[in-house]
Amino acid sequence: MNYKQVKVLKKQHVLKGPIYSVVDLETTGTSVKNGDRIIQIGCVLVQAGQVINSFETKINPLTRIPHNIEQLTGIKNSDVQNAPLFDDVAASIESLLSNTIFVAHNVDFDFPFLNHELVAAGYEPLKIKAIDTVTLSQILMPTAKSYRLRDLTNYLHIEHDHPHSAVSDAEATGHLLTDLIKRLRQLPTVTLQKIVNLHLQLPEQTAQLFKDELRYRNRHPLPLTDDLYISHGMVLHKIHPAESGSSPRDYHYPLTKRQKLRAYGNTLTYRPLQSRMMNSIYNYFGRDGVNQVVLEAGTGVGKTLGYLFPLSFLAYPQHKIVVSTATNVLQQQLIGTPIQQLNQVLPFKMTAVMVKGDAHYINLSKFVHSLSINENSHLVQLLKARILVWLLSTTTGDMDELNLNAHRSPLFMEIAHHGVKSLAHDDPFYADDFLVRREQRLQNANIIITNHAYLVAHARELGATSPLTYLVVDEAQHLNENALKHSRTELRFQRLFSSINQLNSLVSDGDSENLADVFNDLPLGRYNLDLIHDDLDRVREGLNEFQVTLYRDFLNNVNAANGEDFIEVAVDNEKLLDILDPESPLVMELESGLASLQLHFTALQHLFNNHPGHWLTADRYLMNQFASQVDLLLSADEQLHSIIKTLSHDPDSAVYWLTVRQFNERSTMRLSGGLLVNNHYLRENVYAYFYRQLFVGATLFTSHRSTYLYQQLDLDAQKVKSKRLPVAFDFKNNASLLIAQDAPAPDKQEYLQYLSDTIYQLADATQCQTMVLFNSLVTIEQVYSLLHKTPLFDQRDILAQGINGNREKILKQFATGTNSVLLGASSFWEGIDLPEDQLQMLIVTRLPFDAPNEIYTKAEHQLLRAQGKNPFYQSELPKAIIRMRQGMGRLLRTPKDYGLCVVLDSRLASRRYGKTIQRSLPDELPIETLKSSQLPSKAKKFLKKHHGVSGQK
Repeated sequence: MNYKQVKVLKKQHVLKGPIYSVVDLETTGTSVKNGDRIIQIGCVLVQAGQVINSFETKINPLTRIPHNIEQLTGIKNSDVQNAPLFDDVAASIESLLSNTIFVAHNVDFDFPFLNHELVAAGYEPLKIKAIDTVTLSQILMPTAKSYRLRDLTNYLHIEHDHPHSAVSDAEATGHLLTDLIKRLRQLPTVTLQKIVNLHLQLPEQTAQLFKDELRYRNRHPLPLTDDLYISHGMVLHKIHPAESGSSPRDYHYPLTKRQKLRAYGNTLTYRPLQSRMMNSIYNYFGRDGVNQVVLEAGTGVGKTLGYLFPLSFLAYPQHKIVVSTATNVLQQQLIGTPIQQLNQVLPFKMTAVMVKGDAHYINLSKFVHSLSINENSHLVQLLKARILVWLLSTTTGDMDELNLNAHRSPLFMEIAHHGVKSLAHDDPFYADDFLVRREQRLQNANIIITNHAYLVAHARELGATSPLTYLVVDEAQHLNENALKHSRTELRFQRLFSSINQLNSLVSDGDSENLADVFNDLPLGRYNLDLIHDDLDRVREGLNEFQVTLYRDFLNNVNAANGEDFIEVAVDNEKLLDILDPESPLVMELESGLASLQLHFTALQHLFNNHPGHWLTADRYLMNQFASQVDLLLSADEQLHSIIKTLSHDPDSAVYWLTVRQFNERSTMRLSGGLLVNNHYLRENVYAYFYRQLFVGATLFTSHRSTYLYQQLDLDAQKVKSKRLPVAFDFKNNASLLIAQDAPAPDKQEYLQYLSDTIYQLADATQCQTMVLFNSLVTIEQVYSLLHKTPLFDQRDILAQGINGNREKILKQFATGTNSVLLGASSFWEGIDLPEDQLQMLIVTRLPFDAPNEIYTKAEHQLLRAQGKNPFYQSELPKAIIRMRQGMGRLLRTPKDYGLCVVLDSRLASRRYGKTIQRSLPDELPIETLKSSQLPSKAKKFLKKHHGVSGQK
């Protein structure tokens, strides 16, 4: 018999507890219905946390192994040619697995697949318990970024040298199982009971684990650990008061290299460029008294500590530092390692707090109510279990910690916070509320980390947190767009009508729970509900009339283009302002209905709050639901006033448009728009509230003479101090830029086929981690379809944005790949850190200019022309230069990195503006212009030079 069974552990005594058979299969495909077969089986037996036996064999599937499976698993047809048939090992497998608990990472695949093979071999299917480590991990490790086996084992520091090798995967899953069981046994009994009460429907018998542990716990109580406490039946993590800093005294900033080395100790490595950055900031703000500084520091300088270190000496102890960055993800990065390192090298302690919009945080009362509702969705119940476990560790209540941004459940809308002001003071969780606690931490924090959107909306309150507050705008190139977004509005009529329908169902008698039942014994409550019902009818009529007016005045003679299901048209600002005249019957009737709704709902809330002991938890939940929908409706009035204010103040700097979408014989209308330029908005509404401001980023300037940055940031170039640090990496020896001189123009018929052919040839020649950047998702879809016809899909892992998943999902897969090709659009040009062998080749399909037909772009160009400016040189080219610099910035992320960029756009070499873009790139970057046919060999030569063997490091 051509298989092996290895005894890896002999016990001198009998281990207690169940035996888990941890199994992993490698197969020719994913469907037994399509005839896919097992090609390898790996199994380890685990008892009491120890591996007691293992089994591994390859299987001859009696069919060819597809090339992509060979690439994935490393198992070739020649490897299984002389392997046993499944029939030969079926008896041994059945004997080995009987009287065990079957475990797999995705048990719904492995268990049925194995049973199908056993039945085909003439045996009965296994009738043993089976559990799934994927869903178990999701519950017990709720903040993990990925639940793929190799990502979990990396997260837990479990050795897993050969992913997609059955025995290696089985051993890794066995160690994962041991860790998960340990976590399960540490769950507080109260939390465990709540999880069991959710009646989770998990694969096979996975849910039974929680029931069995609860049964054991009832006989053997487990005391609560010191870091947890119980509040109103919920187990939460204690939040300890912030440590008080050192006593106020004069601390001297370490200006020289020797002084810095003494301060750094073994924590930081001295970097000359970082030191220059630190000293520049300290001298500008401290000695020279400069109010605004713009500083460009590329990757590798260490810019976060580069500004936090000197500013800490300037601000401590009585002043604060507000750091604003572009995204929530970057916020999370800032609050982690940099703050820890900062406190290790400072002679005093700086405390930090992160601030986001209220909706990012969980409202505990709403979540507790949701636990009493048995949802129809199994996924929602699973999410509740994950949140219960997460609450044992979170000290912030920030739901982004759950890493579910891309596919958030409707549950998040139900349990999201609406701000401290929305809380009733008799709320049972008021003292535990995460936003209440955050407000307390804000008072004591030295550093406040926020995002640009929050900064623009809350600059006044952030600036008032200390007598003199320093502002750092990190990733400063994005601040202007966030300011403009803040001025913009979107009136979605369908959403407003949906809110009216939901509110009507909550105030009317019916089969489901409603406020009519809640206030049944309070006549004044029923009276206000009747008035609210009438108000809703008035608001619906007002919105209908508004929609009809907009359609009549702007869309009556406009037809959708062939094949399109939507119409998008810019509106005349003067005509729109006339429609929105506050004295017009249309606006007066709509605002009157909204004002009446607010009045009568406020009366209802007073009545509710005056009878605090009268209500059930379900009643409070209904009132919260109602309040949320009322707020959404009332926001329509704010949006209308925002449009009126913008159009009245500067109609020439704004643009508005209507979008009508047609589907299933129904249509929806949306009114969108706002400012095109900020008109000193940043100067007056953001910078004015801060003592001094520092603007930093890796790609801020488009050239040494360009004023584009100052215009975008609303800065006076004569008053601001600017500094550009040289690049930190060796672009001369570690990078190269190749330009295709014969690439066809994007409007040519052969363009898409050219992209497909050239991408395939480059990928085939290099066999390395490759990212391909596009300007549109449509082009990605078209090229992906053409690439599908090439052998590339049998050779490589192809990941395409919008096809294989969203940005976050495919980026995670790409970062852990070894020979993947990623096709990404605009969001992949920046904010991605793929060091060393995670990215070796970057292919730019087209220079990153804005789409010319996009409404904001057309309106901006029209405005610039009216001002006597050239839109291309004043807007399009500077934006493209910054994006190109950002794209190149993906290549070298550490001093050891190397990387190649290939541009499939001949304009970079042939046009005058192409030369301008080239001059904006690192000075010593080698640039070559070649025929497309020469690119693959040149790319291969570059990679071979840097790692000896093409495609392998």
